[in-house]
Amino acid sequence: MSTWQEVAEAKRTQREALIPEGYKVAAASLPAVSTESVVDFPSKTGILSEREVEITETDDVSTLLERLASSHYAAAEVLEAFMKRACIAHQLVNPLTEIHFEEARKLAAELDAELKSTGKVRGPLHGLPMSVKDQFQIKGSDATIGYISYANKPSTSDSVLVELLKKAGAVPFVKTNLPQTIMYSETSNHLWGTTLNPHNRTLHPGGSSGGEGALVAIKGSPLGVGTDVGGSVRIPAALCGVFGLRPCSHRFPYEGAVNTLLGQITVPSVLGPLSRSLSGLTEFSKAVLAQQPWLLDPQTPAMPWNDERFQNARTQKKLNIGVMWHDGHVKPMPPYERAIKEVLSALPDHDVIDFEPYKTAEAMSILTEAFVADGGKDISASIAPLNEPLGPCLSGIGRTEFTGFQVWQANKRKLEFQKAYLDHWNATAKQTKDGRPIDILIVPGMAYTAIAPGNDIYVAYTGLFNLVDYPAVVLPITKVDPAVDGKAPKRTEYLSEDDEKWSKKWDADKLVNAPVSIQIVGRRYEEEAVLGYAEQLCKALAAARAAA
Repeated sequence: MSTWQEVAEAKRTQREALIPEGYKVAAASLPAVSTESVVDFPSKTGILSEREVEITETDDVSTLLERLASSHYAAAEVLEAFMKRACIAHQLVNPLTEIHFEEARKLAAELDAELKSTGKVRGPLHGLPMSVKDQFQIKGSDATIGYISYANKPSTSDSVLVELLKKAGAVPFVKTNLPQTIMYSETSNHLWGTTLNPHNRTLHPGGSSGGEGALVAIKGSPLGVGTDVGGSVRIPAALCGVFGLRPCSHRFPYEGAVNTLLGQITVPSVLGPLSRSLSGLTEFSKAVLAQQPWLLDPQTPAMPWNDERFQNARTQKKLNIGVMWHDGHVKPMPPYERAIKEVLSALPDHDVIDFEPYKTAEAMSILTEAFVADGGKDISASIAPLNEPLGPCLSGIGRTEFTGFQVWQANKRKLEFQKAYLDHWNATAKQTKDGRPIDILIVPGMAYTAIAPGNDIYVAYTGLFNLVDYPAVVLPITKVDPAVDGKAPKRTEYLSEDDEKWSKKWDADKLVNAPVSIQIVGRRYEEEAVLGYAEQLCKALAAARAAA
């Protein structure tokens, strides 16, 4: 029987063999790992043609789809451009797990032939290359989720999401890295290795959808899909400077995705898109919901895309906006305050109030209980077949197993917290000028920017909204600038021991180029409204910057 090291090495060798030699940069020509951004490095290698650079640097997904539908670009050439860029990205930041170039080329050719013969696109995502987190099954390839014991067990069918993406005309071409167990906000495992942040490769890209965040950020994929149970779409979106959507539980179909902690339904994992454009999130949402996913996934509610809600949010004249500057337990690093203030300065016509943080420590206690109720049995069973060791950041994950009654009590606490948080949100009506509660809540993307691998984690800024099950969109705003952010005064008073610990990790010089993002949070099952409001904020910010 092979050792876990041998299985992992063989699997990585298989992956590397699938990367065409002509898509690789000579080792001597690769930049050294440093704080310098490598986001634009692929366009300077000479591997991509001028037209392929144009294709991969078309950030707006709606624009790319329009050009595909009009035959300005062929699906085959768009795919080839992103395959090249993804391969270069892989040499730089290691985002890829499974590679599906042969199958993707066949699908792209079919789409081109279909459009030429019928004059019609297959669906709203016609010809768009897409990446998916390793959890999503694609027939014929593994879905290891970072466990070595799951290797060499190819999927016999596509997950529901992949099936729907293909029907919409998308071309899945790669799967992306995630942490061992999935339950961590850094992306590293013994099977595929560690993924780095393309904005600064001394930092990590977040997790658990860190492969998606890194690949989308370096323009190796125009639109990707991750999952989120404690922030795993939003954290890499925030730390990699891309847009991301965390929808409410079951809004998009999870059926057929491989997962850890199966049976844990106190805080369900959800899937959501990541893109370099807000339009990517909207196009994804429309395309998936248009296909009635509730007919394929018994957990998905019959909730079609509500375009009226979306359009109303895009055009609403007066917004009531709450701002949660910190969560009451850990203050975010200084650039987050700068980012929020810049956004607010672009919104002079709206009513902005301070939002009092609500019992963050209690929320995180409930969230943690949900994840450790099995005493670590699920994870232990997954690493046992090959005696695979847990990564150093996960070594303390095993705890005492809960009784059935204790699980019920945890669920009860969650429901009580959800009701209390709803009441807290509605009480903002007492602060607004028109007596309505806030429409949206602006929150820092994280407590910290991207940081060096191997640190502790603090996910309350994202995990809170998994617990209460509210939709949230990540908007990239700026980057760490030592010339500006390095002037922030040193703190001497702290909200908690955790606050003091994280405050001391702040070093603008080491975090240079790290993206700084915010979250836009809305009411439960109002994804369309959150996307519409986010569009308003993006347009207002762009106009303010243009006028400056």
